[in-house]
Amino acid sequence: MILRRSLAALPLLVAPRLSRAQSARPMRLIVPNPPGGQSDTIARLYGEAIQATSGQAVVIENRSGANGLIAMDVVAKAAPDGLTTGLFSIALFTSLPAMMARMPLDVDRDITPITSVVTSTVMCAVTDQRARERGWADFRSMITWAKRPGNGLTNGAASSGGASHLLVATIARRSGADITVVPYRGGAPALNDLLGGSIDMCFDFMPALMPHVQAGRLRAFAVGSRDRVPFLPDVPGMGDFPDLGIADLDLQSWNVLSGPPGLPPDLALRTVETIRRANTYPGLEDRLRSNGLLPLVPEEPAAVRARIAAERPRWREMVEVSGARIE
Repeated sequence: MILRRSLAALPLLVAPRLSRAQSARPMRLIVPNPPGGQSDTIARLYGEAIQATSGQAVVIENRSGANGLIAMDVVAKAAPDGLTTGLFSIALFTSLPAMMARMPLDVDRDITPITSVVTSTVMCAVTDQRARERGWADFRSMITWAKRPGNGLTNGAASSGGASHLLVATIARRSGADITVVPYRGGAPALNDLLGGSIDMCFDFMPALMPHVQAGRLRAFAVGSRDRVPFLPDVPGMGDFPDLGIADLDLQSWNVLSGPPGLPPDLALRTVETIRRANTYPGLEDRLRSNGLLPLVPEEPAAVRARIAAERPRWREMVEVSGARIE
């Protein structure tokens, strides 16, 4: 779901005590996904906004692989000088450690959360043809259908242990519906199989699904957050289904701008201020929303750490229900 140039030097934008040579260096923003992925989109949008509001060049480095750990390792080993930051989803701090038997780094010790940037959720989409064939008027009727003996749903997930897998496994356990999660290597092949009729539904992040929903090829049945999202007011959230036992589910994949260990507090706070300034860039919020993203009010590091700690039990519960493991 959103943007571009580099956050590592974000503090330089508002740090007059830094040298001329140092402030002339571009910021490095490390992204754990290849170009075109959600984190990449966010980084590029914010890179543009940062340069426009602060005059600081931003260089985005895509370091994909190993479930985000390659990018985290780059940030963890960077000098704590405010010149390197990473854009990481909450899952890298919560569900990933719960799934991995041996984590190569300690996310609490080796990464410094700086501020929240944006949040997003997943959408459940089905083809209009499949919905008509099986008489599904909406999400509730689809899940009710899947609870009947002999019926069952297949859900395409962009990865094993990703947001879609965890949420759908929890929905199946809570509601009693027969849902089989089919993991893919990325969202594109899952979407292709959904459109081709090989699977029944797909929970995925909105940028990939929205064009097909808008073109009428897919129907949006629900979003994975508890509440409805402002730009899709007619699509129910999990909170609309207390009868299915899932009203407390609230999958919010928010992104955390992070730095290396030992990052001085003053540089972290300057980075927070840089993001606050970027959020004033005209058109940024509209472009984020068009990609299914909502900007967050930038929190300071202590608040971000507290929020991560508060969300861990919920994500770990979904990991346990799903049975997802990474060796």
